[in-house]
Amino acid sequence: MPIYLCTCGTSAAKKLPREPRFDSTWVAHHGGIDTAAAVIYETFQSARMDDETALRRDLSAEIHSLARMGLTGKDTVILFSSETPDGQACAGAVKRYLEHARPGIRCKVEVIVGLQVTDAQAFRTAGVLNFTKAILREIDANGAAQCVLNPTGGFKSLVPYTVLIGMLKGVPAKYIFEQSSALIPLPAMPVEFARSRLEPIRPLLERIQQECAIPQADLEAAMAFDERSALESLFEDQGNGQVSLSPVGFLIWEELERPSALVPYLSRRALDDLLRIRAIEGCKPDDYIARVARSREQLEAGKHEPWSQGLFWLKPGQHTRDRYLVSVESWRLLVWRIVDHTEYDAMLDQNRKGDAGIRLLAERRAQYAPFVRMELYEG
Repeated sequence: MPIYLCTCGTSAAKKLPREPRFDSTWVAHHGGIDTAAAVIYETFQSARMDDETALRRDLSAEIHSLARMGLTGKDTVILFSSETPDGQACAGAVKRYLEHARPGIRCKVEVIVGLQVTDAQAFRTAGVLNFTKAILREIDANGAAQCVLNPTGGFKSLVPYTVLIGMLKGVPAKYIFEQSSALIPLPAMPVEFARSRLEPIRPLLERIQQECAIPQADLEAAMAFDERSALESLFEDQGNGQVSLSPVGFLIWEELERPSALVPYLSRRALDDLLRIRAIEGCKPDDYIARVARSREQLEAGKHEPWSQGLFWLKPGQHTRDRYLVSVESWRLLVWRIVDHTEYDAMLDQNRKGDAGIRLLAERRAQYAPFVRMELYEG
């Protein structure tokens, strides 16, 4: 059940008459955002998502792309709207359509302060930054493996920021280019930044984060001259000799502050288990292991049954069948076993009769080693 994170523009209003011009004044004239959203919705409410002609001619960019992605009533859609009344009205119309076309869907509109078209400085310094923060909140709350970035609608200048977030967070991005009907996937690439270059200026980044802005002179004094051009994208000139973190700078700082991700390694037995658990409906062991390795919060939330010797069990959710016996060694997440709930109950019974943690460590070399880095195992 994917969670689609969508930028949202005003293409939902394309079926309105050309005159009077569709803008914030039009929205006010029609009684405000909610009433205007209903009027916009009426112009395309009968169009179907499975109709090729309707997708191109009648439906908005957001709906078009979601249809190509196979949206169902079990999914979640979050529409990131500009703060303008016309942008919010269009987002409201898209929300109404999706809830009618896909009963059961969870859809909400999130208004991003600073996303507008009249003040370029506010758009760059506030709008893009607030958009970045909102996307990161949703990824952190739901897990990268559950999210899909969809920057098809709205401001095209948000596309590179969305793609960068996807690369750093391991979230795929998909969009439809201009007037084509082809869905272009941008896979979650294994991109990392050069921490060795950033660690020396960590105190500076922390200060800017705490104070919002610092004097340009302080920035120049803290950075080596030959590093300035390479790092200038992290900072935003606020005028009056002050600089703040740019959206890219905030994203990098947020990643620096986050506890380092673990790298998952699977035992010989877990490799065999993986093939078996993959075949169980509703179980996605690869995604779950990747998610808990990347997020300490997700790892802590999944802890279900502690064993001795640093071993503990993970449970993905309330009504899930898969269980994971793991331990953490330095930067490695060792996955010892992956079992269904029946075998899990049997192993708990064995532990009650004797310390299974000690036994597993004693058998490590004979039955579990070597542990293989998960992404090197193709199954």
